Amino acid sequence: MFFGDDGDISDAALKEMDDITYNNMKYVKMTEGDVVLLDNYKCMHGRNVFDGTRKHGVAWFEGWEGEEDMKTAKEASVSPPFFADMQ
Repeated sequence: MFFGDDGDISDAALKEMDDITYNNMKYVKMTEGDVVLLDNYKCMHGRNVFDGTRKHGVAWFEGWEGEEDMKTAKEASVSPPFFADMQ
């Protein structure tokens, strides 16, 4: 596994990322006709195995008022330990 800049990801960093991911997983029980809307910039997502068919729709939305302020504030915050070497 590598970071986006092709830098190595240590086994310890991978374990930390896995732990964070698994500790924050949420399951959405769905029935026929349900819809889930996710922001790909804010969450990882996947799906479990299921029986039946699915329809996959994609929509692209413009930003929102205050988005740039939020990004600036986030960039100024402290990064998790496994990203420390990338700054």
